[in-house]
Amino acid sequence: MKIKPTTLFLVLAALLLGGVVMVAGTQRPPQQTENQPGQKLFAFEEQQVQSLTVKTRLRSLKFERNPSGRWQMLEPDQTAASDASIAYLLGLLVGKSDRTFTALASDRESFSFHQPLATLNVVLKNQQTHKLLLGGYDFNRSFIYALVDPPAALSGEIKVFLASPSFENAVDRPLAEWKQSPPSPSPSENPSVPTPSPEASPPPVSTPEPSSSPSPTASPEASPTPLP
Repeated sequence: MKIKPTTLFLVLAALLLGGVVMVAGTQRPPQQTENQPGQKLFAFEEQQVQSLTVKTRLRSLKFERNPSGRWQMLEPDQTAASDASIAYLLGLLVGKSDRTFTALASDRESFSFHQPLATLNVVLKNQQTHKLLLGGYDFNRSFIYALVDPPAALSGEIKVFLASPSFENAVDRPLAEWKQSPPSPSPSENPSVPTPSPEASPPPVSTPEPSSSPSPTASPEASPTPLP
C-alpha cells in the first residue's frame, strides 16, 4: 500500500508534536515541582539569641543582651535598645514562611538577592550563627523572598522562602525606634510645671505700744485770791 506524501508528513508532524508535549510535561520548572508547604525559618527560640546584627540599605545596627538579659545597642550608638522593636523582629525570625521553592542561583537578581532589603545575622548563646537574606517582594507584594543560611557564593539551585511582608516594617524603622524611650519626667522634674510650695505663714502684725511720755493734759494751778 502506497502512502501519500501528504499523509506521511501529517503522521510525522503528529509524532513530533506529541514528543514535544511529552518532554515539556516532564520538564516542569523547579519552583513548581519542589513547592513545599510553609515551615519555620529557623529552629532556634527567641530567648536563645545573644546578639543580632541588622544591615539595611540605610544603616547597620548591632544589638546584644547584657548580663541581666536586657538588649543594648552597640552600633551606631551605645545605648539601651527598645525591647519591643527587637522582640517584634525576633518573633518574625522564629515564625513560619508561607511556602518554599527551589530556583537557579543564576536567577537571584529576579528575587533581588543581589540588592537585598536587609541582611540579618544572629548569634545564639551557644555561639551558633545564622543568617537571613531578605530580597524583594513577589509579583503581588504578598511575600518577601528570603534565603535562610545561604552560602557565601550562590551556585546551582537555591531554596527560596516566602517570608512575611512584616519584615520590612521590622527592619526598616527610624533609628529612634530602635532605642529605648526615655522615661517621662514626673511633675516635680518638669520645669514647665511649677512645684507647689508650702503655704507661707502671714507675717505677725505688730501692735504699736503706747507712748511713755506724759501727755500735757494737766491744767495750771490757780493763784490765791488777794485779801482786801
